[in-house]
Amino acid sequence: MPRLPLPRIRSVPSRAKDSDVFTNSLSKTLEAHRSSNRASLIRKVYSRDPSPGLFRPYIPPENRAGYQTPVPPPPAPVPAPIIKLHDSVKSIPEKPQAKADQLSGICRADPSIYDPLGQKPWLRYMQPSEATGDAFAYLDAEIRALNSYLSPSPDEQKQTDRIYEELDSLLVAILSSPPECIGLRSIGLAPAHSAIELILPFRDTQRSPDQVRKPSASRPQIRRAHMGLLERVKSALMRSPAFSNITLVKYGPCLEARHKSTGLKVRITCGEHAPAIFEYLQDYLIEYPALRPLFLASRALIEACSTRFNHMHIDSNALVLLLVAFLKMNHGRFTGLPTLGHQWMAFMKLYGSDVDLSSVGVALDPPGFFGNGVLRANESGDAEPAYLRGQRSLMRAKLTAKAQGNLQLGQSLCIQDPTHFMQDLGRSFTRTKDMQSELKAAHEQLSEACEQWEGPSDDASILATALRANFDSFEKRRRQITHGLRAEAEEAGQ
Repeated sequence: MPRLPLPRIRSVPSRAKDSDVFTNSLSKTLEAHRSSNRASLIRKVYSRDPSPGLFRPYIPPENRAGYQTPVPPPPAPVPAPIIKLHDSVKSIPEKPQAKADQLSGICRADPSIYDPLGQKPWLRYMQPSEATGDAFAYLDAEIRALNSYLSPSPDEQKQTDRIYEELDSLLVAILSSPPECIGLRSIGLAPAHSAIELILPFRDTQRSPDQVRKPSASRPQIRRAHMGLLERVKSALMRSPAFSNITLVKYGPCLEARHKSTGLKVRITCGEHAPAIFEYLQDYLIEYPALRPLFLASRALIEACSTRFNHMHIDSNALVLLLVAFLKMNHGRFTGLPTLGHQWMAFMKLYGSDVDLSSVGVALDPPGFFGNGVLRANESGDAEPAYLRGQRSLMRAKLTAKAQGNLQLGQSLCIQDPTHFMQDLGRSFTRTKDMQSELKAAHEQLSEACEQWEGPSDDASILATALRANFDSFEKRRRQITHGLRAEAEEAGQ
């Protein structure tokens, strides 16, 4: 029997793995394998077009499975002179709530139905002698009047002091030393309705001042100890009828509560000492008295703009530091008394159009901006200052976030902490471009209003052209804060 020829087997070349191997580079080898894996990926895509010749009868919506009768829309509300605003505490997703509270609501961009420029309650605080014909002098007077309007009154400050006393008496049995006030209230920058922030002194015996290399202050052992202390504080507050909405937030961690009679929010954290940034801010406030009125005006402006950009909240400390950096960079430029208008306009121009905050960082000590240029290697061989090493680290973090596809973090606000050069105090704010566009628009509106200014008149305002705000919610909060004092006064009168 003749031998049948063996079938020829066509050799299929296997994937050339050797070509994907770089002997001296592990990173190139891994990237080559990733590329080949991505190239071999096959995805099944289902067509949504109906098959030819297939007839599908039309089924009315009311005959389909799961159909529910639509609810008739409610009748349109009758316009009222009082427009309800968002509460000072941001009532949107649970996670960003703590960040939003740091910039609790003053106003919102919801103009009055009687005045297209909105409400102007600060005009009540303007002196007749300040109503001059010069546009920038009048804007200066309006900014000072807005500062007076937003500042705590003596009665509001008295109520705040009472809350401190209540908390001190509740926690005296738990703490070895009294809690310390931190935040904007500790340095006199807070408006009337700002949250009360406290830090509970917690001694970490392993972090001795004599040690050069100390263990982390946020290591798991210390975080558990902080949680245990805050649990005891939570139990003490829950036994008191003066507080409600008591919540222990594990991220941080921190304890949040609401004072019932005043509606003020209380936030309690733990730490070895108060953050050093507040001591710096106190020094800046003494050096630059214009910081407070400029901060409150800028805060009200961003609050009003935030409703157009889905609650564009920026941390209060970050906003203060932006102003401090501006004032330090322009030290000695503005002289004389009526300069708040010029300073505020220059602040909005700088951060609105002169610099791209999504690609550069802001430094305070020394003041200025830093970009990718700080990433260049130090070729001189001299020891670099600490602030340059910190700026290089912050810019690398931004570039790494962009390279990994996290554009929000890569374009976030970057402010170098003057007390710790490796920390970024603006990283949580990712709406940088939106904020800059609003500052630019406000600068243009105020510039046009100053050019068209024809002198003071009844209810005339330059500041309102940029704010266009409604302060009903803020007024409601202020009335709630002083409600207890008014009730006591009425009882004493009887």
